[in-house]
Amino acid sequence: MFRILVTNDDGIDALGIKRLTEALLTLEGAEIYVVAPVEEKSGVGHGVTYRSALAPEKHDFYGLPVKAWAVNGNPADCVKSAYYLLFEDGHKPDIVFSGINVGTNLGRDIYYSGTCSGAREAVLLGIPGIALSYDNWFDQENYGDVVQMIQPLVSEFREKAEKRELPPNVFWNINIPHVPLNQIKGIVPATLSLHHYEDKYNEEAEGYFLTREYPEVMPLAEPLDYDLVKHGYIAVTPVHIDATDREFLQEMGEWSFVKEWGKRED
Repeated sequence: MFRILVTNDDGIDALGIKRLTEALLTLEGAEIYVVAPVEEKSGVGHGVTYRSALAPEKHDFYGLPVKAWAVNGNPADCVKSAYYLLFEDGHKPDIVFSGINVGTNLGRDIYYSGTCSGAREAVLLGIPGIALSYDNWFDQENYGDVVQMIQPLVSEFREKAEKRELPPNVFWNINIPHVPLNQIKGIVPATLSLHHYEDKYNEEAEGYFLTREYPEVMPLAEPLDYDLVKHGYIAVTPVHIDATDREFLQEMGEWSFVKEWGKRED
């Protein structure tokens, strides 16, 4: 039996995680478990809970044929809980899907996103992890044709995970445009668009609230995830969790403090 773990950052009662689970239930021979935050945890990054106790509780999940738990923690806590606490038979998840998030997680969003942290935590534990986000921030109750859109994606990731063909230390960040299925232009490997918005703080009575300003949609010139989604493509980005700049590591050998202090004898 192929065991799939589903999590998110919008909370276990969110519509997006239901849609993701519906797509996964079409996979033959899959055993689905849902472990998600009891409440919304958007923007928590890769935060983990250690100053208070986690208490996973069984949860009815839309009447679907899955086993589900709600966790009083963050998405990374949910994946950790599933891995260390919830599977008494010792069979760990074979793959983790996180989402479907309300709104995109593009470019540097991967560092803030709880959705991405669920997939990243899976990879840290040696399990393939896939994060999915949908560009419906301004139409949050409408998931359109997203189930049909992601079926070929989840099917191929499941197949590659079974064959152990997915690279280690990589999670996959998938962003889906909010258009009808017949308007999807393709599914494209994408790079991160690290500078596609500017942070702004708006002053209100309670203080300052963080907002973003996005550029006008420009002609598609590079395979950047933001541009691809805005032009109607599903963007799929492999994100390596080892952020070491190995090329520059060699150059640092010429820095003065390395030469003087780098290799001192005991």
